[in-house]
Amino acid sequence: FLEDTFFKQWYRKKSASFKKNMIFMQDNAPSHASKYSTAWLARKGIKEEKLMTWPPCSPDLNPIENLWSIIKCEIYKEGKRYTSLNSVWEAVVAAARNVDGEQIKTLTESMDGRLLSVLAKKGGYIGR
Repeated sequence: FLEDTFFKQWYRKKSASFKKNMIFMQDNAPSHASKYSTAWLARKGIKEEKLMTWPPCSPDLNPIENLWSIIKCEIYKEGKRYTSLNSVWEAVVAAARNVDGEQIKTLTESMDGRLLSVLAKKGGYIGR
């Protein structure tokens, strides 16, 4: 899902220089540190030395946490409930496909300010 929906489109648009200097950020959630995930990254040319790890569930430092929040708000708006895992998954996929590119741009471009705010709060939550 990630590869087909987001990563491939985003990565394709980046310059060779950007790709060479890119640092790939992910938190230390078990699914991200799994053999499957590290093998997937390696197949994409993202070597271990290009990985920057963060604490899990740190929304101030990881824009994906905020993206998941946008998706969650969308799939549960108006008190929506689901009766099966498949229906939840379909709602997540639909919501992810409808995320506006400007939202993603805003989340990623806000990182410099977020990092400075976290430093100013000595690692504390900044509440954005």
